[in-house]
Amino acid sequence: MTSFREMRFDDLFKINSLVFDALTEVYSLTFFVKHLSQFPGLSQVAEAPGPDARPLGYIFGQYQVKNPMEPYGHVAALTVSPEYRRLGLATALMDYFFMASDLKGASYVNLFMRTSNQAAYQLYTSMGYAHWQTFADYYPDDPMPENAYELRKYVRRPLEVQ
Repeated sequence: MTSFREMRFDDLFKINSLVFDALTEVYSLTFFVKHLSQFPGLSQVAEAPGPDARPLGYIFGQYQVKNPMEPYGHVAALTVSPEYRRLGLATALMDYFFMASDLKGASYVNLFMRTSNQAAYQLYTSMGYAHWQTFADYYPDDPMPENAYELRKYVRRPLEVQ
């Protein structure tokens, strides 16, 4: 059975097979170290059972307060090994991050995704995320940049009567 736990620094040397998947955005080691140090508790890894505990997927998240009236959680990176897709791992990782963001007081959770990744779009919309806006040429691919969708899911809060 797959287990989920908080990401540790030593995990960064075990996730190479996931980072170089064709559907995964490639980031530097500095990017991952920064996220683990600045946003503790917002990154998680899914591991295979057994003594080797091979990483099957991960999520790196951020908590942003650009507007004090509307802090939010941002999914910086999410990936699942190709042979373990469509088994609920991405959903479990996203649910964890949404809950963690809610507990920190986020108003919503957002993410950016390639417009061509229809499987990801279907996953996120099935989880309640909605298209918020489109960014032209967000991914600087050579020779043709690709657009990105920003998707958001708002945290439901009870209305307070004053």
